[in-house]
Amino acid sequence: MNRLVMTMAVLFATLTMSAQDDVFEKYSAMGDMNTTYVTKNMLERVPLDQFDVPGLAQMVERIESMKILVSRGDKAGKKLGTKLPGQLSGKGFKTILSTKKDGRDVTVMQSKKDPSRVVMLVYKKPQAIAVSFKGDFENIEEELENIKGEIPTE
Repeated sequence: MNRLVMTMAVLFATLTMSAQDDVFEKYSAMGDMNTTYVTKNMLERVPLDQFDVPGLAQMVERIESMKILVSRGDKAGKKLGTKLPGQLSGKGFKTILSTKKDGRDVTVMQSKKDPSRVVMLVYKKPQAIAVSFKGDFENIEEELENIKGEIPTE
């Protein structure tokens, strides 16, 4: 019985993670989309001290991997910028930060089932950038609230 329960739990966790990946894969397959996958090893090589962003080094240390989607065309940007939040909500993600300034919408969503999965979407018509993070983000909602006023919009 325990083996069955463990198998079901692993299968469910895999499906939850792949649901987010499926959404990103859909957009990756679009012609007007650039996709980049960044591992922890690559992140460790970035000279973070050149950026003037509070808490950046501590945040980067917690990232295991990230996948970045950047729209290249107006149609792809609009689709990513307007449809992605709803699709992720349907896959069990909740919005933990949403801010609008100077025509730029920034949305951060976290998986309810797997808090290590976070997606950030920046949309300024007609371009959109989405970043899917995997890492140690258990308390990210509280941390984002603390730095909300310091989030750069340019």
